[in-house]
Amino acid sequence: MTYIERWCWYSLLVMLVWLPIPLASHRMWSWSIFEVWISLQTLLLTGALWYQFPWQRIRRFVWLLAPLGIFQLWVAIQALPLPVEMLSVIAPDVARIYIRAGADIGSLSYDRYATYTGLLKGIAYTLFALNAVILIHSVQRVKMVLYALVVSGTFQAFYGALTVLLQTHKSWVFGLPQGTRATGTFVYFNHFANYLVLCLCMGTGLIISQLHQSESGSWHVRIRRWFSALLSAKMMIRLCLIMMVIALIMTRSRMGNAAFFAVTVIGGVVALFFYKKRPRALTALIISIMVIDTFLIGTLFGLEKVKQRLESTSVETETRDQAVQWSLDMIRDYPFTGTGLGSFYSTFPGYSHYNIGYYNYAHNDYVQFAAETGIPAVVVLSIPVFVAVWLCFKAIRSRHSKTLKGTALGCFMGILAMVGQITVDFHLQAPANAVTLILILVLSGCTIHIQVRPAKPDKID
Repeated sequence: MTYIERWCWYSLLVMLVWLPIPLASHRMWSWSIFEVWISLQTLLLTGALWYQFPWQRIRRFVWLLAPLGIFQLWVAIQALPLPVEMLSVIAPDVARIYIRAGADIGSLSYDRYATYTGLLKGIAYTLFALNAVILIHSVQRVKMVLYALVVSGTFQAFYGALTVLLQTHKSWVFGLPQGTRATGTFVYFNHFANYLVLCLCMGTGLIISQLHQSESGSWHVRIRRWFSALLSAKMMIRLCLIMMVIALIMTRSRMGNAAFFAVTVIGGVVALFFYKKRPRALTALIISIMVIDTFLIGTLFGLEKVKQRLESTSVETETRDQAVQWSLDMIRDYPFTGTGLGSFYSTFPGYSHYNIGYYNYAHNDYVQFAAETGIPAVVVLSIPVFVAVWLCFKAIRSRHSKTLKGTALGCFMGILAMVGQITVDFHLQAPANAVTLILILVLSGCTIHIQVRPAKPDKID
């Protein structure tokens, strides 16, 4: 391991904590920092490993890197300047718009600048995935990634809860309006809730990986384990998870809270039925997360307000349903080519039936990606998700390593949470959330591909 490779590894960990801080990197200046950072890091890492590049490791992740690369290639084609005559053959509807404007050169995208911007972000995401694949090659590094996510989630939770409890009217760093909901360093409370859910899932996997697999054998051993647990890192992680749950409830995010409860139940069921050499304390941990965190802590910190929001939700008060429904017309008109990545905000007004306000996102990432890039591109992007879920199941059932099994369960829960939450919001548009999902997909592959030296059953990392 070279000095530069080690530096790139620590840079990756710092990046994970940094990305949510500047408004979830959901502003041009903040995602530009990420793009430059990951590009320079990739150049350094490639130079350091030039003569011993880990091609074998990359081949194991072709299921992730290839779809990401293909998607970026398609977005580049969308933004490619084309003569209107050629465009008339490929996409007649798009060509007619450029002809009406008197342009000789057009593109598949209605908004070439927005598509270029999306392409740069997409390339940065792909480079991040490549860096993660190369750098996360041991159980110890998997643990460090999980700790980084827990640290980041805890910091965000503490900051978000504190600003609400102190009733601040503006955020302390950027001076943005601060309401009665926890937002952390994010702009949108639902993005914050989604990020917390992802960190909670991975933190749950981390704490499960530290549970004993062997029987206590006697009350003396059991009591000794209890006391050692109180003074161990497990208790600190548990307190971090509690803090994140408090902040999640204080966001009053309907889907965020519902998704966390749902994936906790599903993850618990999967662990109870499929976990190889299930830890005896696993059932108690799952129950404690559902009962203690969700109900007892929720009672103190506003779960009733979340319940009220769920009960008050109706078709009459929500206009997002109309936005999604009208966006389907865009998919019907451009099922294969899309209107161009990032073009939703400029294209959607032409499909609005009446005024429902300004929508720059469809509040459904499936619909928005299909409308902007076409159905085939969405199918390509869905491949890594299905493969990752399958790899998680495989690791949960077959691996001996406690860390890798716990990570696989956390990844499984995190993927399910994201798959559910993006049906009602645009979480993949926030770079901090998108990068965290990509990291979870990489970790899913790591749980099955990383080799572990044989050891005693309860000593295996």
